[in-house]
Amino acid sequence: MLYIALSVISGLTIAISLSNYYIPFAFLVGYGLLFYLIEKNDTKRIILYSFIAGFIFSAISFYWIIYAIHYYGKIDLYLSSGLFLLFITAYSLYAFVLFSVLLKLFYKRYNYEGFFIAPFLIVLLEVVREYFPFTGFPWNLNGYMLSYINQIAQISSLFSIYGLSFLVLYFSVSFYMMFSNQHFRWIILNLLNMALFILIFLWGQGKIESYADKGESYKVSILQGNIDETLKIERNTENDMIVLDRYISLFEKAKKDNPDLIILPESALPFFPFIDTDKKEYFFKEFEKIRIPFLSGFDNVILNKNLEIEKVYNSLFLVDENGKYVDYYSKIKIVPFAEYSPIRFEFLEEIFEYMKGIDFSPGEGQKLLTFQKNNKKPMKIVSLICFESIFPNYVSSFVNKGGNVIVNITNDGWFGKTSAPYQHFEMARIRAIENNVYLIRAANTGISAVINPVGKIKSKLNLNTEGVLTDYVYLTDGKSFFNQNKIFILIGYMVLFGLVLGLLEFYKVRSER
Repeated sequence: MLYIALSVISGLTIAISLSNYYIPFAFLVGYGLLFYLIEKNDTKRIILYSFIAGFIFSAISFYWIIYAIHYYGKIDLYLSSGLFLLFITAYSLYAFVLFSVLLKLFYKRYNYEGFFIAPFLIVLLEVVREYFPFTGFPWNLNGYMLSYINQIAQISSLFSIYGLSFLVLYFSVSFYMMFSNQHFRWIILNLLNMALFILIFLWGQGKIESYADKGESYKVSILQGNIDETLKIERNTENDMIVLDRYISLFEKAKKDNPDLIILPESALPFFPFIDTDKKEYFFKEFEKIRIPFLSGFDNVILNKNLEIEKVYNSLFLVDENGKYVDYYSKIKIVPFAEYSPIRFEFLEEIFEYMKGIDFSPGEGQKLLTFQKNNKKPMKIVSLICFESIFPNYVSSFVNKGGNVIVNITNDGWFGKTSAPYQHFEMARIRAIENNVYLIRAANTGISAVINPVGKIKSKLNLNTEGVLTDYVYLTDGKSFFNQNKIFILIGYMVLFGLVLGLLEFYKVRSER
């Protein structure tokens, strides 16, 4: 029972290190207990105890999944809970059990020192999560347990969020060694780690303080409609008109600020861009009174020659002051089992009605949207729709195509008043630091914000509020050490991993003589 209790506490304390709990350094306790369980038990028991820890972690970190699929997916609560249990079981097996079993192998070979492989293992497992399963799901990576300290988060401009994940596990291992082994050298190591943490903090503080807005700027207004998700799901003329009038009203408020560009959230306007309807005509007639260029998310239906639906995209459109479409980007990282079904079975469609019909299609490529006013330097917009903002390497590759500002549109109304919108927001914020660019975030129910290249939130609209947010964004070159040197960072990771393994093997052989 003791080990089960420790497993529960381990999962709990790791979970509360994340948004929106942020209990400082609770992960040191959580991972310390997990290492203790790995040390004291055989592999079979480790599978059980690490699974319990992962199960508790997942239940606390991802509980909002039940809310989304039950309340808005219209799925029975018991069935929703069953699906959630399947998800957190799979997550626990990968993120906790696999990690613990692999770490046990290194512990068996190298004794206590084998725990120093943990930071390398966690980074490897997290990078894989960016690409697998399906479109990937790098949500709640370990680095976000430190990213709320913005000075420390500056490390992500060098090594991305994965660098912060490495630090989380390295500090955790060092902390555990001090208490478990009680050798003077581990006390010295932790004192050195404290000095390292302070140095990183001071460096980060200096980086933040030395940043100054310069160069070309644009004035942008973000419209946060705070549209109840029910109005978007239960589509009819009355509900669509409520949505349209809400945004027209916000357009009118934004016009008073005289912005260069107005930005709306994901799937904001309830009509299809290339299909003529009375609602589309009504909106653009009202827009004639605004005449300010805007970006807006749309469900983008493409018809074939027979006027049948050929494809549906989740798109971000750039519209000029005359109401003409300039260009659009379509979401590439579409959400499995929400926007498309990776596997189709008729019996599943009978159970989950929302899976019936036509899937969203992924966009054809990372395409920058270009907006320019007068003779200003053009905005080269990196468009991120919804959870595309959680993929570090995907975003950095997009910025490297010449982007100088990120626009992230999303609809977090699905998550209600849970921790998910806060988690999602923090992940987007780190993308600004990683890529040295401004990030503009337009979210239906919040959190909308303007974030500068060092992760400072210049202005924001809180969750579940309606309003207009107007601020200036400055164009940068979109270059950081991370996004310019990813291949060398990978090589450095592999070399360091090899050196640590080599040292462990050397000391093992020497001790056996």
